[in-house]
Amino acid sequence: MKKSIIGICVIMLATVVAAPTQAQTQRVRVEVSSNAPTGGVAITPLWVGFHDGSFDVFDAGSTASAGLEEIAETGSAAGLAADFGMTAGGVGGSLGSPTGPPPIQPGETVSGIFDLDSTDNQFFSYAAMVLPSSDFFVANGDPTSIDLASIFGTSGSISFDIGTTVWDAGTEVNDFATAPGNPLFGIPEGDGAAGAAEGGLIAEVTGDPYSGFLNTPAGFDFGPLSFNDGALYSGGIATVTITAVPEPGSFGVLAMGLGGLFLRRRR
Repeated sequence: MKKSIIGICVIMLATVVAAPTQAQTQRVRVEVSSNAPTGGVAITPLWVGFHDGSFDVFDAGSTASAGLEEIAETGSAAGLAADFGMTAGGVGGSLGSPTGPPPIQPGETVSGIFDLDSTDNQFFSYAAMVLPSSDFFVANGDPTSIDLASIFGTSGSISFDIGTTVWDAGTEVNDFATAPGNPLFGIPEGDGAAGAAEGGLIAEVTGDPYSGFLNTPAGFDFGPLSFNDGALYSGGIATVTITAVPEPGSFGVLAMGLGGLFLRRRR
């Protein structure tokens, strides 16, 4: 009898671990940790989207979409989220500071939980505005570059840096008089009016990121903000970790089954 119970237990455990071979659901935790030094750049709440590989946030050398322009200039993901809403089966949201101002600031870590489908939500995209700036942003331009297939049905995780490359949307002239986020760094924001339209194309921010800004505050130390300085930002602006969260229901079913078997044996 003892061998029979052990055999049944092994079969039940194998059944739970095997999981569905076709489309399956997976809960994941997305954690965003700022790598910026004290006094360094922040990013607005990170918009994240899980999709089937068909949603493209941007293409370098092209004109920014209205949704991308909005998040790059103001930090609002409303337009991008609306565009993403047309993606069948897409799951998305924004991750920002739960205790202070919404931007993710130096040394801060934020996280969120998402329930995914392995067929519709295998790929991951993200976008956020870099603060302070007029229209700098971080995002992945290749919709299939971050593939979550390896963690579905596991307890594994994947981790990657964001902001190792920062992009200029080319939609607004770089000007500290109108750049959002200035008060976070003790820089007067001016009248807060929308900046002058630039009419440019999306391009990588290279060299000293703030050297070409208009109305640069006199005497302000831009050293900690220099996100292209590999010594200060060795891991980019932030690190994202996506971790599969085991489904407690599966192990609950196993425990109930085992309990029933041992109770039957005791009787």
